Amino acid sequence: MNTGAPTTTFYEAYPLTDLQPADYNPRLLSDEAFERLKQSIGRHGIVKPVILNADGTLVAGHQRTKAMKALGITSTPAVMLGTKVRLSDEIQFNLLHNRVETEASVVYAQPGPLGAWSWIPWQTINVANSRNKPFQQAISYMTGGHGAWGSVVIDDQGRIALNAEYAVVAAANHFDVLAWTCTSLDAAQLVADLTGEYGVYDWTGLEDQAPVYNQHIVQPKRLRQYTSLRKAGRLAYKSEVWEKLALPRLREAPDLRVVDFGAGHGDYAKKLRPEGYRIDDYEPYRTTPGKYAVDIKGVVEMIRTIERRLAEHGLYDMVVLDSVINATTSLDYQHWVLTTVNALCRPDGTVCIGTRNLLAELAFENKQHATSRHDSTRLSFLDKENVDMRFMQGKWMRIRFHTPESLHELLGAYFGEVKVAGRSNATLRVVCRKPLKLSDLDYEKALNEEFNMPYPGDFRHGRHKRLVEILIKLVQERERP
Repeated sequence: MNTGAPTTTFYEAYPLTDLQPADYNPRLLSDEAFERLKQSIGRHGIVKPVILNADGTLVAGHQRTKAMKALGITSTPAVMLGTKVRLSDEIQFNLLHNRVETEASVVYAQPGPLGAWSWIPWQTINVANSRNKPFQQAISYMTGGHGAWGSVVIDDQGRIALNAEYAVVAAANHFDVLAWTCTSLDAAQLVADLTGEYGVYDWTGLEDQAPVYNQHIVQPKRLRQYTSLRKAGRLAYKSEVWEKLALPRLREAPDLRVVDFGAGHGDYAKKLRPEGYRIDDYEPYRTTPGKYAVDIKGVVEMIRTIERRLAEHGLYDMVVLDSVINATTSLDYQHWVLTTVNALCRPDGTVCIGTRNLLAELAFENKQHATSRHDSTRLSFLDKENVDMRFMQGKWMRIRFHTPESLHELLGAYFGEVKVAGRSNATLRVVCRKPLKLSDLDYEKALNEEFNMPYPGDFRHGRHKRLVEILIKLVQERERP
């Protein structure tokens, strides 16, 4: 392999008794899926090596190992990594290993002996149609850092039946590919056997790795200038929630008082305030400009501003909640965010919400699991709550998705009127009115959490109490006949 990556070692028959399971495996199988896995192994044998860390820890292949033991199999093909990898890469190996069997690309190569393992020279790989770039990029990153860890199944006609994207990466990066060769009929049956649900993802084991304050990394820059001279002064990116929901209302009624809750970098508030619009913003994890650290002093200043506005003018005419509930780290935080937004809104006010659109993710996620032909622009690994975990800038992030139906059901617990106002591939847009009366305990808990968020080292600034008192009083007045 010409990448300079550590050398991996292939074992055709690694003893199962020598395997050490990893502390964390993000995939769970139902009883039905486990039975289908056993049937597939019984029919075809082990045509996909498990992956071992350099210390012998099982990185990927936990469910297959369990199935092999249940079938009385005592050894397995295995690829051992050349160096010990960190937890984030362990999990990435596990995810890619379980999702890489795609035939979105069409690839041919030189087959080996039937019913045996062999190495396919990269020079013989012919990529007839290359697709599924996100998988290829992820595979390329992992092979570049850790060596040739994957394998393919190829039929006797030279068509790669499983893991075609891995072969595309091998051809591009000039390394040979480990392959199991079978007949065309067996390859077709194998593809059919691997089609369908083979487990769901479970991210609870990563909770300690993804504290709530990590979420500041996923804050989007909602206003950004083009860098090219030809487009100088024009916006390269705009918030759909602001552009399609909030700004049209503001232009009709410029005196509306607005709070952008979870405002990220506060781009729209900074842009629109000098134009005379009455916009406050709040972001508990705003970073110091040009730095990674959270600007806690700036956060407290935002709290003081909202405190003054509420004391002087009462609740807000409009609350903007753009790309916030998709980044909540738990259902508790989702509840606290929505309770706080409910509290900030006047009885006749409007809440404009934007969040990640699950429909686009489902189009990818629910395609045939083993043989997806979908040319996706991303990798997603959704759990039963439609949450994906992504490793970004050295931190684990939770990304939560919604459908129009799930969003309507969720928001209906906080607002008497919920209307899905539009959607794109990335975003669902919703307008809510008529904030419902929630319990005093819910308001108190939510406001104390949202305006006094935890920071590294369990630090909380504690400068929120007066704001909470004012807001609870205003909510109580809002509910009076």
